[in-house]
Amino acid sequence: MQSVSFFYGVIDAAAIRRSSMIILLSLLISSCSWLGIKNNSDDYLTSDSIPRVTIPEGLDTPVFTDALIVPAVDDARGLTGVKVTVGLPDPLSTATGVEQIVIRKLGEDRWVFIDTPPAAVWPKIRLFWEVNNMELQSADARRGVLESVWLASVAGEPDKVFESLKSGVAWADSNATVQNKFRLSIEAGIRSGSSEVHLEHKQVPRGAPVRQDTANWNGTSDDGEIEAKVLSELAYFLGETIPQGFSISQGAMNISSSRIELLPDRIKPVLRLQLDFDRAWATVGKALGDASINIDDRDRTSANYYILYDATANQKAGFFSRLFTDEATLGEENKYQVHLESHEDGVHVIINKDQTNLADPLVAERLLKIIKEHSS
Repeated sequence: MQSVSFFYGVIDAAAIRRSSMIILLSLLISSCSWLGIKNNSDDYLTSDSIPRVTIPEGLDTPVFTDALIVPAVDDARGLTGVKVTVGLPDPLSTATGVEQIVIRKLGEDRWVFIDTPPAAVWPKIRLFWEVNNMELQSADARRGVLESVWLASVAGEPDKVFESLKSGVAWADSNATVQNKFRLSIEAGIRSGSSEVHLEHKQVPRGAPVRQDTANWNGTSDDGEIEAKVLSELAYFLGETIPQGFSISQGAMNISSSRIELLPDRIKPVLRLQLDFDRAWATVGKALGDASINIDDRDRTSANYYILYDATANQKAGFFSRLFTDEATLGEENKYQVHLESHEDGVHVIINKDQTNLADPLVAERLLKIIKEHSS
């Protein structure tokens, strides 16, 4: 019993010493102001620039480089001197999974849309061709472009063609009668952190005199059904493999420029889409629909969507705003025009109140943000 009592006594003494040290450190830290020690962590907020060091004559003058260059503020909204509440920034994509992956189609063009950045999609695309025994002629990660060699296959139904393509060049199908070549390109999607994958297919009779390293790429596939089949298989493959784990292609990190940009302005804010007009028109229309903004009418000739929008409602369209907004109560004051204009740098989206007047700039910017968030 005596040894046990002694053991507990040692523990208690050690605990007391640790507690005493913690209390002492706390008192020292909290009493910095008593000792004349000032917390200057925020002094940089009021600091000014100082002149450069003057080098005496006769001595070498080093090349000075500013450690931090503060850019001029572009006060597009005219908010200088106005106190505003800043909201949370747009979330960054973490590329940890696939929120959405679909095959989109506009006219004869189709592509895979995927909610994952190109740098994370590119390695999976390379893997798709490898596991399906479809040899590549070239693959340029920086440009986001790859080409297959001429692949022998049977002709006919897309399913049979794809199965024949998977036999590989070295083990080509003995019944093969045609040769196929594919060109895939990946680019940043409209939505931040997303990708678009496009595919072009060329086909010639087997044995036809063709250059082995290239084809006549003109933006149109020789067989749209085979293009659609390969894109569909690729979409399923990406949907299955990306959630299992991903790697980043350093080269494909360059494929990151956004194709949609909001340009604030105190009079006329603009949403700029780096798309052709047909694609921009379809994108804006789909974004308005996805945001549950009522499209009263549309005129492709004048490039106008006529909408009903309650500017006093919740800024971000969502389930509850749709639930409690009665479109029957929206009147003349809720009518706006979403107008598209073609420019050298892309298609500009502008919010007008009517044919002759711009919308209130704050209302216009809010609407353009909604369109931007729902564009894909």
